[in-house]
Amino acid sequence: MNDLGLVENTNRELPCKGELTIKAIDKSGKVVYVYDTPNTIVYDARSLMASLLVGDSVSTKKLSKIGTGLDGTIPVRTDTALGNELLKVDITGYSLPEVGQVELTALLDYTSAANGQPLQEAGLFSADGTTMFARQIFGTITKTSSLQLQFIWRIIFT
Repeated sequence: MNDLGLVENTNRELPCKGELTIKAIDKSGKVVYVYDTPNTIVYDARSLMASLLVGDSVSTKKLSKIGTGLDGTIPVRTDTALGNELLKVDITGYSLPEVGQVELTALLDYTSAANGQPLQEAGLFSADGTTMFARQIFGTITKTSSLQLQFIWRIIFT
């Protein structure tokens, strides 16, 4: 049952899919690691998309944060949060690479609070940080002060 007291139909396909790319970049600017994977768009994404279509709470519902965490549990569409969230960072840019697509980018810089942490998951969140749109796991990346991590999240409407 959702916030409105309605029973949700979780058998429906979502009208979009996502892809996550993570680039580890050393201080010389060299990309030393790239991870590309499809991601899991969660069911809460439907509510976010519906709110945005009618302009409801646009400032808090637009996608503007990427979170990282320490849990490698396989994502499922019913996830509502990261398994073990460490922090969220603001999305720093976006582009519209093709019709029906949006690409969002965020950066964990060299001085990030994530330094020393074994990151295993990422999530795409609303501006108020309360609603997750997508989640994905990846092989452990231990964030250090010698690496910045660039997250590139592509949403493709089908």
